[in-house]
Amino acid sequence: MSRLAFPRAGAWGLMALAAACMSAPALAAALEPRFDHRDQQGLLAELGVARDSVVVGGLTNASYRPSLRVAWGFDLSGEGDELQLGGTVRLGSWSDPRKVKRLYGIDAMYRAYFGSEELKTFVEIGVWANLASRLAAGGLAGIGLAYDPSRAWGFYAAARFGGGYGEARITSVEVVSGLQLRW
Repeated sequence: MSRLAFPRAGAWGLMALAAACMSAPALAAALEPRFDHRDQQGLLAELGVARDSVVVGGLTNASYRPSLRVAWGFDLSGEGDELQLGGTVRLGSWSDPRKVKRLYGIDAMYRAYFGSEELKTFVEIGVWANLASRLAAGGLAGIGLAYDPSRAWGFYAAARFGGGYGEARITSVEVVSGLQLRW
């Protein structure tokens, strides 16, 4: 009887070992790295170049504006998209600074990402306010591309369009590139 019991126990052991080996690759495939921003927050810093057009009293003035934007972003919904609260300061002027004076402003943007890989696209929608020289506020929209080598940091580039009303009518087209640190 012991001879008959041993082959049965050995066969069951081999079948259990084979089942464990076949399930191991399936478990490893489920652990692919994610590069999304779920449950993270962090600091963004970006450099941009904008073309601002300001209409005051029927006269239109335009200039190019290099700027620095610093913002705080956090995952609002748990899905990896983020709400950003930030501020922008003008770095100088490439044209006559007396024409258009967008010196500094504040903004709030919602950025929705598409994809969880290293390279992903995004869209932005938000509001901004110019706080110097000519008070104005309005909406903005943008599209961009982000590259995240890890979940802790990444680069991005975007193009934005904004328009605002107040003491002046301001329209702005901007191209930016930035760095984002997350934890």
